[in-house]
Amino acid sequence: MTSEPKSMTRETAKAFLDSHSVEEYILLDVRQDYEYEEFHLPGAKLIPLPELADHLDEMSREKPTIVYCASGGRSAAAALLLSGQRFKEVYNLLGGVMAWRNEYAVGPSELGMDYFSGKETPLEILALAFKMEDNLGSFYAENASSASSLDLKKTFMKLAGFEEGHKAKVFAMAKAFEPSLDGKEDFASGTYADALEGGMGAEPFLEENREYFQTPKGTLEAAMMFEAQALDLYMRCTESASFEKAVTVLHQLAQEEKSHLKILAKLMESLKPSH
Repeated sequence: MTSEPKSMTRETAKAFLDSHSVEEYILLDVRQDYEYEEFHLPGAKLIPLPELADHLDEMSREKPTIVYCASGGRSAAAALLLSGQRFKEVYNLLGGVMAWRNEYAVGPSELGMDYFSGKETPLEILALAFKMEDNLGSFYAENASSASSLDLKKTFMKLAGFEEGHKAKVFAMAKAFEPSLDGKEDFASGTYADALEGGMGAEPFLEENREYFQTPKGTLEAAMMFEAQALDLYMRCTESASFEKAVTVLHQLAQEEKSHLKILAKLMESLKPSH
């Protein structure tokens, strides 16, 4: 049975680290390399979120694992992913290193994980994945139209363009199962009309996290959350999928999300301050 991740405040985390020896737990930093170099918690193991799924077997699933990032968004996604992969005791550090340094920040809320029953056919899975990509692209495009700066507008438009590419890949996968499919526009009509990648509606997410989309870096971090939640969703769904071909499709979608995360990591690295 999979346990859900828990949260730790700065005070609770410090008390935990002070009362346990380093070999008793894993302290995991899921930020990018340059962020780690600027500041990190003593003894933390660095595995950037886009690379996490490739390094799960390097960590003990039995030890308590405390995950942190800059402000709590990426680490919340990482904690969900770890819990979904049978890590027994996982904690997300609320507020990340910003809270640790007495700065206030709120990361994106956790996204819903209830869109698959396990009985879907490969085409139904791909239709939902396509619709999530489509909705997220529209979400980015709408935010671009009201962006407060040119840099922010460019970031949203770049992300919207990526989603078009993702949609094309998902549709190509669907065509491999059903060559008679015609246009992309009708492929996923009527499928979870408001679901973004990972499974949450656009309006609830934006309402809770509006301030997160005010800077290019914040927007990219939120984008990482969407992709990581989708990765977690697809990886978890493989355990309940009823068809062998459905499992194969879910693995392929998970691999695509890992690739998307690596693209976002490169964009995040481009924001690294020059010295």
